[in-house]
Amino acid sequence: MPSADYVVIHNGTVLTDFGEIPNGMVVVRGRRIDFVGRFEPSRFPEGTHGVDARGMFIAPGFVDIHVHGGAGADFMDATADAVETVFRYHLAHGTTTLCPTTATAPREEILEAIGAIEQYRTGEQAFGRVHGVHVEGPYLAPTKRGCHLPDQVRSPEPGEWKAILERGRIASMTLAPELPGARPLIEALVRQGAVAAAGHSEALYHEMESAMESGVSHVTHLYCAMTSALSNRWRGTPHPRAAGMLEAVYLEDKLTSELIADGKHLAAQMVRLAVRIKGPERLAIVTDAMRGAGMPDGEYTFGSRRGSRAVVRNRESRIPDGTALASSVFPMNEMVRIVKEQTGIRWWEAVRMASLTPAEAVGASGEVGSLTPGKWADIVLFDEQVQIRQVFLGGQPVQVPGLSLDPAGDLY
Repeated sequence: MPSADYVVIHNGTVLTDFGEIPNGMVVVRGRRIDFVGRFEPSRFPEGTHGVDARGMFIAPGFVDIHVHGGAGADFMDATADAVETVFRYHLAHGTTTLCPTTATAPREEILEAIGAIEQYRTGEQAFGRVHGVHVEGPYLAPTKRGCHLPDQVRSPEPGEWKAILERGRIASMTLAPELPGARPLIEALVRQGAVAAAGHSEALYHEMESAMESGVSHVTHLYCAMTSALSNRWRGTPHPRAAGMLEAVYLEDKLTSELIADGKHLAAQMVRLAVRIKGPERLAIVTDAMRGAGMPDGEYTFGSRRGSRAVVRNRESRIPDGTALASSVFPMNEMVRIVKEQTGIRWWEAVRMASLTPAEAVGASGEVGSLTPGKWADIVLFDEQVQIRQVFLGGQPVQVPGLSLDPAGDLY
């Protein structure tokens, strides 16, 4: 009976996409998941490597569909070292699949960043998987640009966006759907199999309805840089307090969305409301992490080295005048803990928001996002504080700086 092909992770609580399995086990054969369920001694072939997960949760690797950087690097640095640095940092915090995210910048810088990500994607992907690039901008509403460079936001122009879509595998693009020229871009994204996401936008409800008809299916970072009935502008609508993007997310079941659940961007009540209305199956946790994640307090740039300045203090990133947040510096495992604490949802639901839900939102759930036989054996073990104890990528335990692989490992 083969032995080297099998790894059995057992004696922990398995978190599936539909519940929890106490005293559960996950059997890995090769690089894929072979079995998930209650502990069965008969599933230990002779010589199988067993990992004792006593006192821990056994969960799918996290999937982050909106992440800019970490450990001092940003994907907009457009170098192999920067890309690997960001992946290493997030892998140590349990994220095994990323949609590396660009920032608003000149066309050539965006293309260079996509090229560097594509080089990593077509290589060994030793520190996590690339599902595809998340292009955030440059097609954003100037008034909702956030910390993106003000002189680089613009309306879609086919010559530019066609070059972007041809540069590499694009998983999603965030754009303001009310901008002139947005509709052809949305339709092109859908034809290519990418997600058209509305965000950094002044869109009102009727404009969101039109955008959904064109193919928009996702909304970037709920509450942030978007319109609502309480804070929008009047553009010829029947009433100056007409509903906006926030209300569209809450009312339209076809829309998925995201939460930056760092305890800094959103009040706990806002998180609870969003989870109560949308549910864990339609709401993904994203880090939106920038290069200051995992770094000491100080001044950093958002996006490229020539990007917007941001000041990190007490684990909060803000633009220099302090009036607005500038991305996040929290990793995914901490956000899972925060969502669990703020909402009281069950462990498997909080983990679903960081794994299967984002994977489904970008069309990656056939391969990653849940502990399902046949999928990649991307698995994390963590304790009740969501401290990562071990990470498996394709069935192989990974060694990354700052990650202690200390669960007992015995041969059975």
